[in-house]
Amino acid sequence: MRTIFKTLALLLFTHLTFAQRIQLGARGGASWSTMTKFDLIENITPTFRLMPSGTGAIFADFAITDKFSVRPELAYIQKGFLVKESLSMGGADFLGINIPVGGTLAFKTNYYEIPVLAKFKLGNPNAPHAYLLAGPSVGYMGNAKAVIKVLGIFPISPSVSTDFFHRFEFSGVGGLGVDFPVGNGNIFIEGRYQHGFSRVLDIPMIQLPVRNRSLGVSAGFSFPIGYRE
Repeated sequence: MRTIFKTLALLLFTHLTFAQRIQLGARGGASWSTMTKFDLIENITPTFRLMPSGTGAIFADFAITDKFSVRPELAYIQKGFLVKESLSMGGADFLGINIPVGGTLAFKTNYYEIPVLAKFKLGNPNAPHAYLLAGPSVGYMGNAKAVIKVLGIFPISPSVSTDFFHRFEFSGVGGLGVDFPVGNGNIFIEGRYQHGFSRVLDIPMIQLPVRNRSLGVSAGFSFPIGYRE
């Protein structure tokens, strides 16, 4: 019986100690994305501009040491680009979408991602401090859509076939942030850059080197599981 109590006490102590080194959290903010440029058709080479959108995630932060932790996330981000130039006479066709004369295009894809990031704290972890983030991310494209404005006035939202795309994407994430300890938890702000390594488009017989690029700024909070003294 004494052995059983000792075992249960050890398990409880281990659980509480380890739990104090796990934090759960959430973040949300804005992102700006684009794709690497390519020639659409012979006479149309528009500039891909940054498209503003939103992003958010929930995460767990597993502390390995006082200054190093691993943060897996479940994230949502919208990627794409803007084409603001008016197109040439006769319009154009892009990924099965007819773009009218004088139309501008916002092209959007919705991704659900799992980044696994290493977090390196700079400075005293018990005071406001900066940190670095870096690691890989795997994403799945849920759907795609386009918003076209004719002469900058009339919005049109044609459907976009996902047959043109690779649904899975592998990318790298790097970031810099600042943690502000508040009680047992933290609030933070951070900036990120995400670099896509996988090709976005899947067009037969054409290997277009089109990849996602995005910048993001977000704020969030985290809190520990268990209790701290």
